Amino acid sequence: MSANNLVNTKQDLIAALVQRELKEKASLSPYVMDLSSLAVKGSKSVSVPKLSSFTVQSRTLGSAATPNAALTDAKDTINLDKHKIVLFSYDSHDEQQSTIDYMTSSISRASSAHGRQINTDILTMWTSVAGLNINAGAPADITIDDILDMREFLIMNFADMTKTALVIAADQEKAMLKLPEFSRYDYRGGANSPIVNGMIGYVYGVPVVINQQVAAQQAFMVNPEGSGYAFQKAASVAQQDDITFGTGGKLVAVDCDYGVGGLQLGEGSAASGKSPLIAKLAD
Repeated sequence: MSANNLVNTKQDLIAALVQRELKEKASLSPYVMDLSSLAVKGSKSVSVPKLSSFTVQSRTLGSAATPNAALTDAKDTINLDKHKIVLFSYDSHDEQQSTIDYMTSSISRASSAHGRQINTDILTMWTSVAGLNINAGAPADITIDDILDMREFLIMNFADMTKTALVIAADQEKAMLKLPEFSRYDYRGGANSPIVNGMIGYVYGVPVVINQQVAAQQAFMVNPEGSGYAFQKAASVAQQDDITFGTGGKLVAVDCDYGVGGLQLGEGSAASGKSPLIAKLAD
């Protein structure tokens, strides 16, 4: 009679743990388009096509209209150049004297580190492609004028404000709470509990989200159509024996491949290389 072996089930549980932890810590991903379905095997980048628009003309009855100019096409490119890995070893002999499951805890923390790295990459990209940069020249807390300027910029560029969010630094929560125009969610309560990680309320209908990785006294107003990310290889884990730590030693890798980039670059009132659907406060 053979022993019961649950290796496959255990591996599925570990894979689920990796995905869950990464998704939770990559808290900015809901504000970026997921283009992973385009990141096929063999590609080094993802291209997102965009077309110009037609202009409506008036026609006199009985007279033929003049054909409109042909649409011109362009594309935004997201390079799949982020190849991230966490690599660690552990000594199972030492684990025998510990009350924690070191392997599971380490994989969980490695996945969380990947999530935070994705946030860092998104913030770096937003900073680079923001079509509006509000900078008063000296560090200052966010004001209603800043918010209205960012909101106006996105509206003028036809952003869907129902999908737009204001992402602020942790040190700006106090400044936001002092603004009479800001309504905290927990003043209202009820069944419409926010499900987005870090959301603390709304300002002029735009959800306000705190993210600890945003630099002090900075903020971003973003629409998901203004930027994108694509995973070519989802986060996964593998291990092998590492006898430098004895017969039970293991070497473990948690890695993933992806890219982030701006979208709609140079469209609307945005300059070349900038997105009309992202604004930043960079005081």
